[in-house]
Amino acid sequence: GKEVSVKTMCDGELASKQYVSGYGGTAVQRCSISGEPVTVIYGHLDIESIDIPEGEEMEAGETLGILGEHQSEETDGERKHLHLGIHKGENIDLAGYVDSRQQLSAWMDPCSFVCGDVGE
Repeated sequence: GKEVSVKTMCDGELASKQYVSGYGGTAVQRCSISGEPVTVIYGHLDIESIDIPEGEEMEAGETLGILGEHQSEETDGERKHLHLGIHKGENIDLAGYVDSRQQLSAWMDPCSFVCGDVGE
């Protein structure tokens, strides 16, 4: 399939890049959004494609890596897609879901940054 590159959505250091069960290649970036510290999780990447070393500062729009292959270990057997999570605070939380609506308050809606104006 076609290579799809993933770009960073904010300025901040690459906190970790690792293989995580269920996510495949996963990168976590520490950023600040509206003055608030957040960790941004980019999941289902081809881990080999992430050349940037951990601890390196990245600028928004920099290429992080490419998406993992369709229906591979990198995508947990699913279609090729990006898992994007924005977690409030400094600590890294790799959970892909929460148990209650209340716990969602610890996460930001990525759509408010990347979806654009729907319907235009």
